[in-house]
Amino acid sequence: MESPHRPGPLLGGRFAVVTGGAAGIGGAIVAAFAAHGAEVLAVDRDEGALAPLAGGAIRTLALDVTADGAAARVLEACGDEAPDVLVNNVGHFLLPPTPFAAGDPAGWEAIEAVNLTHVLRMTRALLPAMVAAGRGGSIVNLTTVEAFRGIPGHAVYAACKAAVTQFGRSLALEVGRHGIRVNAIAPDVVETPQLPYSDWVPEQERWRWRTWAPLARHGTADDVAGAALFLASPLGAFVTGTTVHVDGGTLAAGGWYPRHGGGWTNRPLDP
Repeated sequence: MESPHRPGPLLGGRFAVVTGGAAGIGGAIVAAFAAHGAEVLAVDRDEGALAPLAGGAIRTLALDVTADGAAARVLEACGDEAPDVLVNNVGHFLLPPTPFAAGDPAGWEAIEAVNLTHVLRMTRALLPAMVAAGRGGSIVNLTTVEAFRGIPGHAVYAACKAAVTQFGRSLALEVGRHGIRVNAIAPDVVETPQLPYSDWVPEQERWRWRTWAPLARHGTADDVAGAALFLASPLGAFVTGTTVHVDGGTLAAGGWYPRHGGGWTNRPLDP
């Protein structure tokens, strides 16, 4: 049996669909997959950001995945080729932090659509083709550290992300016999266009990054792409129904913070 750990592209001959693939974490995943030999369909509503990606191994589809009929259009764009990998990457807070009791229930539907409903619809649309192809495959859902801890002001968002995690865990049991693996990635303190830490934190204050996570830095989109590559490739062949936490250790820290001068505190005087 040939080792899956041999040198060379990890996704040669595979076809992947990545939602929210124009920039940030999605863009990094698209680039990583293409670099490892996959043909990639990058789906994003930002047509301008998609345009430079098109060519070579990367196809693009300008589409809002929360729109009615979006999942069917992605399946149509796949043509006769069943995906081997689906990455449900799209997600967003949408609203500023707001106490739950003060929030407007009219906004719940939009939060659910962008963080949960499209994951269900996209997976439901592409999964039958993956099963019928008989090649196995990998579904990777992007969730968040807030699916595993609280986040004040974003209770509905956190609930949706927790639901994505549990959806993937349960789906993994259903489709494992087809060789299809379902996992999640939960990022934290990762710099993206949604979380532009370099813009938010003045240069003279960036020493504080070392106190945010045990690994003493903020994460990058490439950090998350590395986890997605592992889960999509033969390296993750026996991994399903679980979550990879790409958070620099923040979940494990559980409220403990490294002091700038050494040692730890769970009651920071200057957080």
